[in-house]
Amino acid sequence: MLRRKAAASEGKQPAPKPTYPMASLRLEQLPQYIQSILSELPPGSVILQSDTAAFQQAVDANWAQQNREIVPACIVRPRDAQQLGKTVKILKQEYDSRCRHHTGISPTPGFFAVRSGGLNPGLGAATVQGGVVIDLSLICEVTPSDDKTTVTVGTGAKWIDVYKALEEKGLAVMGGRSSPAGVGGLTLQGGISFYSPRFGFVCSNVERYEVVLADGNIVTASASEHSDLWRVLKGGGNNFGIVTRFTLRSLPLAPLWFGQMFALATFQQTRAMMAYHDYVKHASSGEPYAFDENAAGPILSFVQVRGIPLHIISLQLAYTKVPADQQWPAHWKKTKFTSLWFLRRNCSVRSHISAVEQNGSTAPPGTRHMQGTTTILNDVDTMQTAYEIFCKTTTAMRQVKGLLFPFTFQAILPQWMNKGYPNVLGLENCTEPLIIIGCSVTWAEAKDDEFVRTTIRRLLEEIDTAAAARQKGHPYKFMNYCMEFQRPYDGCGEENGRVLREASRKYDPDGLFQHGCAGGFKLS
Repeated sequence: MLRRKAAASEGKQPAPKPTYPMASLRLEQLPQYIQSILSELPPGSVILQSDTAAFQQAVDANWAQQNREIVPACIVRPRDAQQLGKTVKILKQEYDSRCRHHTGISPTPGFFAVRSGGLNPGLGAATVQGGVVIDLSLICEVTPSDDKTTVTVGTGAKWIDVYKALEEKGLAVMGGRSSPAGVGGLTLQGGISFYSPRFGFVCSNVERYEVVLADGNIVTASASEHSDLWRVLKGGGNNFGIVTRFTLRSLPLAPLWFGQMFALATFQQTRAMMAYHDYVKHASSGEPYAFDENAAGPILSFVQVRGIPLHIISLQLAYTKVPADQQWPAHWKKTKFTSLWFLRRNCSVRSHISAVEQNGSTAPPGTRHMQGTTTILNDVDTMQTAYEIFCKTTTAMRQVKGLLFPFTFQAILPQWMNKGYPNVLGLENCTEPLIIIGCSVTWAEAKDDEFVRTTIRRLLEEIDTAAAARQKGHPYKFMNYCMEFQRPYDGCGEENGRVLREASRKYDPDGLFQHGCAGGFKLS
């Protein structure tokens, strides 16, 4: 709704016309490693700049406009792990050659990138100028096991397509809450689901991985096979290989209660923030019935839309066990959220797919976008200070055309943060609730790119400084919301850091994915 209003007030800006510097090159003029990939893979598996329409369509698979403007040399679309393995083996040979001739501190600048869903708006998150983009979108099958206890999902699938494929079989899986989100990136970096209060992070519910390693070989990682790799893939990103398939725990499909409410912040900002703080404090208190594993959220957002002088409050609540009367669940009725006055309420029982589609409807592709995150403890004064910094920031950004800026509070409760299989997120010793602060900014014009990015980075730094002064900060960073300039592995803890580095040296001893692969968050 908010994005539609912003679009109506600003008008849609045409995307700049792309330029393809390598479009006129003959086959023999292409870099040797690209020629090798072309010779190894079936026809149609490699899209060159000379195939303008197909190349543009493949580039536009990146959700954020600024990443669509980064032009790779070619896009490789393997259909299975075997084809991907051949590609990686050629890239490794090219990497070794570059390392032999490189004299800098880093072995070689990244020359290839891996794209699963392409949703992350981090600059160069899944693309690389003049290099090779490995597009995994054709590895997208959804296959339940015979006993329906697990589902194997291709890394290039979108979560909404996974849910639709499973609906007819009466199944669901832990996965993303927004329809544009892809399987690979969300799962490897952590991931929060509507079912996280019951089962934990998405990454902690993966039974098995199919992985292409740096030498092109294909291995299976599970609790009984390559168990060290299995562990570090639960939050370790793309640092060890390319995951082609995830085998996830399944659960019976069921509708859920989903509520989205909107208000003006003028008179309710303080009340909304206090209601949020009190809820998180009570839910994590350990008191009987305070925590409910069916209660997803709450997600509290303060939204700045250019042209509207007031911030809009958005509150999202969900409950994964539908009440008998299909009205507000008793758990949410007991909270102070019910005392807030909302301009609009959209609360109903709906399918999992419908809730995910509603979340995704506010995220149109092809916009200029960035995000960023930090983490604080559940301290109302620190939350209030963070909001004041947000207000100061939106005032400074008032001339940015097409501005839409949700500033979000989202809780991770100690009762669920370590459910499921062990991960490397660094929360195993955390005993108090955490608040993820998320920034998600959309704007219209390229001339504002650097200003927006610098301003949001400064906002996060100011929040971190204020939280540290109160001793209310926390080193954990929710990787799914991080931008490329952030260092989420700094917050994973010393022991997890050691485990991650050891696995990297074992499975990628020459550092192909640390140095040759652009995008993602690196251990070094």
